[in-house]
Amino acid sequence: MISTLLVGFGFSATTFHLPFLNYLPQFSVDVVISSKPDTVKALLPHAEVYSSLEEALKIHDVDLVVITTPNHLHAPQAELALVHNCHVLVEKPFTLSSSDAEALVALAKTKEKQLCVYHNRRFDGDFLTIKQLIHDGKLGDIKRLESRFDRFRPMPRDRWRENAGPGSGIFWDLGPHLIDQALQLFGEPEKVSANILALRENGQSDDTFDITLHYSDKVVKLGSSAFQAGATLRYDLQGTKGSFRKFYLDPQEDQLRAGLSFDDENWAKTKEEQHGVLVVANHSGALEEETIETFKGEYLTFFNRLAHTIEDGNFSPADASTVIPVIKIIELAMNANELNNALPFN
Repeated sequence: MISTLLVGFGFSATTFHLPFLNYLPQFSVDVVISSKPDTVKALLPHAEVYSSLEEALKIHDVDLVVITTPNHLHAPQAELALVHNCHVLVEKPFTLSSSDAEALVALAKTKEKQLCVYHNRRFDGDFLTIKQLIHDGKLGDIKRLESRFDRFRPMPRDRWRENAGPGSGIFWDLGPHLIDQALQLFGEPEKVSANILALRENGQSDDTFDITLHYSDKVVKLGSSAFQAGATLRYDLQGTKGSFRKFYLDPQEDQLRAGLSFDDENWAKTKEEQHGVLVVANHSGALEEETIETFKGEYLTFFNRLAHTIEDGNFSPADASTVIPVIKIIELAMNANELNNALPFN
């Protein structure tokens, strides 16, 4: 059993982490850091609740620390957990600087502890689908990918993610997911250009971004808008043999919000009408259209792999060392936006 300490008990903790930690027998959530002990006790009556991570780590010998706090706290809290010889799962973004990311990876190596970042979008069903299409060569040589994560939230809300402050804004929120997926598919780019804006009236942080990863043989465009009220274009993948388009987001987030059981037959399954469409040329050159069934999402696999990684050192679902380039690209994109210029990655 992996004794687990959960740092924070807000939306991220209770929606994206606690359901899996409670469901899987490998984990036991024994300690929670929260300013609302009554809320914690209502869901975890057996858990010990503290207001300070430092205090809790002095008292409790836990195996895993899961960090779900505001972005600027990720690096110092991960460092504190590693110093106390704990494995760590930290929410994205991993850190707010690449220097902090590199230092934490080095510390984890010294401590011989697992340091994992919650890049659960590596396990979205639609991402797994396009990954397989690329692997199988269905589209030939890939020349262009557009990947978007749009929402309709035209009015700012009073919360730390949207207020002014370090690590706030939509780019720090959704950018890490889109960038990480692109790097998983194609590796590091040669150049980065970006347009990061605050378009909402009275907005305190950015709410719209479009960044471009420039490769020698392809281009990857990543973006998000707070003003998309219709069906979201998730992927537009284009290659020398054809193209693939997929609308709508992976269902797992909405299902988690709704409290759908992992044992439900619809868990992590994309609705039939939301599958993507592949269009390729046949031997005579005529275009043929085929609906591609979306793979089942695998957020449960993420936590299963995390457990195996902690227990026997098996392949991590998102080792922090693989996320350092994500933070570097975020830094580079912010600089490119300021300079209104494309900047080399190395």
